[in-house]
Amino acid sequence: MKNTSFTIIQLNVAQKEKNKNIAAVNKILAESTAVGDITLLPELFSTGYLFDSAEEIHSLSEEFSRSHTINCLSEMARTYETMFVAGIAEKEGDEYYNTVAVVDQKGLRYKYRKISQNQFDKQYFSRGDSLLTFEHKGLKIGVAICFDIWFPEIMRKYKDVDVILHPANFGGQHSFAVAQARALESGQHVVTCNRVGEDITTAFTAKYCGGSRVYSPKGEMLFQLDGNEACKTLVLEDLSLAPQFSGICPQSEMDAISKVLS
Repeated sequence: MKNTSFTIIQLNVAQKEKNKNIAAVNKILAESTAVGDITLLPELFSTGYLFDSAEEIHSLSEEFSRSHTINCLSEMARTYETMFVAGIAEKEGDEYYNTVAVVDQKGLRYKYRKISQNQFDKQYFSRGDSLLTFEHKGLKIGVAICFDIWFPEIMRKYKDVDVILHPANFGGQHSFAVAQARALESGQHVVTCNRVGEDITTAFTAKYCGGSRVYSPKGEMLFQLDGNEACKTLVLEDLSLAPQFSGICPQSEMDAISKVLS
């Protein structure tokens, strides 16, 4: 299998400043010495995550058939010869979704709507109802958004993929421990792109911790960013099944265990 490179942009997201965030991504890539086959951006990278009301994020949400953000990402995909996996607030009819869009030189290719919901997602968004897997340069990829990683019920459905791409808005470290556990138990790479900066609301200020990282199928951390805005490109070379599953079919073993415990 061909080695695949991933660029992680740990963005200092400016709340409600869509054009500013898009321009920041362009500037970061323009100043990078190398841009990967796939560029990963945080959850809701263009708008921020927390607001005083649902109406605020709804007014920033976009219909993907005529999305300014997707058009800009597609133009950058052409410029930097990459594919974006990026969190964007989506509007479809009267519904709103916390969505990840997969965008290449030709525009929108795929999308995934966040399935898990914390108290803020429930205020702003409808729940997604299907997973996303896609292939790129011979690699099978799955997408999870932030809180999704906490739920094995979601992550086990991705048992056949090589890499989980995981845009996030984490404020603390616990979610990284969960991401490591998912990589170890599934035998997959988990690539988490977190954000930095703040979302300021009337009720409180949320601070995001950065720390974007990649875990190998062995649960080993291949690299970690600090708490500042940063960009890192990494080549994933070993995409073979983790050695802890040597001689074992994980799915058949889970099925057998479920049968015994039922």
